[in-house]
Amino acid sequence: MPGRLDQLGAASAWLARFADTLALPHEMRYRLDLGLNEAVTNVVSYGYRDAGEHAIRLRLSADGDAVTLEIEDDGVPFDPLAATPPARPASLAEAPIGGLGIRLIRAMLDECRYRREDGRNRLTMTARPRPGPGLGQTP
Repeated sequence: MPGRLDQLGAASAWLARFADTLALPHEMRYRLDLGLNEAVTNVVSYGYRDAGEHAIRLRLSADGDAVTLEIEDDGVPFDPLAATPPARPASLAEAPIGGLGIRLIRAMLDECRYRREDGRNRLTMTARPRPGPGLGQTP
């Protein structure tokens, strides 16, 4: 996908088509889409030092009940999993805008890995079904 924020809708639609073919539960779709949107937003917003055209590669794969999403970019080296999470604010009034994407990814996906290879960042996130009611459902 082109490395632009206006492409997030197309990326989400691509993920939804894959999820449809696998009949993924709604909660897994939601978590994968959240990871996709948060990671790509961070890459586009902070990963490029120039205004040139950049491409972000997205890969999805399924293995048993696990679905893995890999996001590959040519931005500056950055391991989001090694970044120190921001301190929790004492109140909502003290909470800064932004800065929660990495925390959300860590909390919502079952496994996350990062590697830098051939001058590219590769963030791999895996979702597995979770027991109990899905997001937005009551027990």
